[in-house]
Amino acid sequence: MPLTDTKKSIDPYKPEERETILDAFRTKRPHYYRFVFFQFWQGTRPSEAIKLRRGDIDLRYATATINKSIVQGHEGGTKTVRSNREIHLHENVVTMLSNENPAPLSVSPEDFLFTTPAGTPIDEVNFYKREWLPILNAKKITPRPFYNTRHSYVSFLYSIGAKSGFISSQTGDSIKTLERDYAKYIKEADDNRDFVENQIRQSSIRPADSAPDFDEKGETQVKPSNAVNDSPTPPEMKKPLVSQGLKNGAGEEGRTPDLMLGKHTL
Repeated sequence: MPLTDTKKSIDPYKPEERETILDAFRTKRPHYYRFVFFQFWQGTRPSEAIKLRRGDIDLRYATATINKSIVQGHEGGTKTVRSNREIHLHENVVTMLSNENPAPLSVSPEDFLFTTPAGTPIDEVNFYKREWLPILNAKKITPRPFYNTRHSYVSFLYSIGAKSGFISSQTGDSIKTLERDYAKYIKEADDNRDFVENQIRQSSIRPADSAPDFDEKGETQVKPSNAVNDSPTPPEMKKPLVSQGLKNGAGEEGRTPDLMLGKHTL
């Protein structure tokens, strides 16, 4: 297969393939399950997810701050200014991240969110060769770049009617780029957040542990914002002085650019 992912090769993993892959990682490669789950259900660029620190995650308000990446083992900025963003964490992702097992003995906001079993930052080339391809081959799934988990996320949101504005705020891609490259997946827009979350809930593999308590209704709170956008979010709530952090995780040294792994350039 080609090492680069051109516009002609945008090839999302189908929902049934996604679930097969997630189940395989959960049972065969559990250490990387959280990393793969996050990629399928948040659609960040792998270089952005690998760079995430625990301090970038706010589970109480279901948000993550994306403003850096790791390329060729070096930390740097994101691909574009637009790529610097705060994303909404979907309910299933909040639950998965909250139910970290085993829980670490100590944590630091500077700890990487996803690591190798040795505790080092994930090297995407090594992950692709040593973890991703073996799972796909074992499950007889046509090998595609790990970056295509991002395509799976975007195409799924469009297929259930999510708005381009919301998807743009999640991925950092412009609406023009999204509607050009994913046109065949776009349905009539639906700005109902509960609808989007319900579709994700039904389609994803839910972690076995129970969801954490965030408020009396069992829903994640929403960080206040003065900006108006297309994200299907509930009413604003005042953020407390102390936000809920993450517990420590485990990761691999260095990484190479996304294009070296056969990715689309979105």
